[in-house]
Amino acid sequence: MRALIVDDEEDIGWMVSKFLQSEGLEVEYVSRIEKAQYKINEHPYEVYFLDLNLPDGSGFDLIPSIRKQEIDSKVVVISAHDGIYEINQAKEMNVDLFIKKPFTKKQVVDAIEDLK
Repeated sequence: MRALIVDDEEDIGWMVSKFLQSEGLEVEYVSRIEKAQYKINEHPYEVYFLDLNLPDGSGFDLIPSIRKQEIDSKVVVISAHDGIYEINQAKEMNVDLFIKKPFTKKQVVDAIEDLK
């Protein structure tokens, strides 16, 4: 399984990468929407971990491109922004899981198990 992580906090991106790699996933990490869009267009991933608050937009901005490339891809939002708006937007955009920051390794590993 291949995963793309999009988070502007490098330490979080690398931490989630390590968690996923320990579960046998191939992982790529980017910190901006523009780079993520390039990766999505290059080849689809089975699972995406998206931060919402990015310097050049929102992780929500990527979901239409993800769904266009691979309708069955799983989308996990990892964000400190977990208000009513964000939760409703995630539901409307068919986000598979929403993990609130701060999070634990167990939450990330459980997310992968839940998505299989």
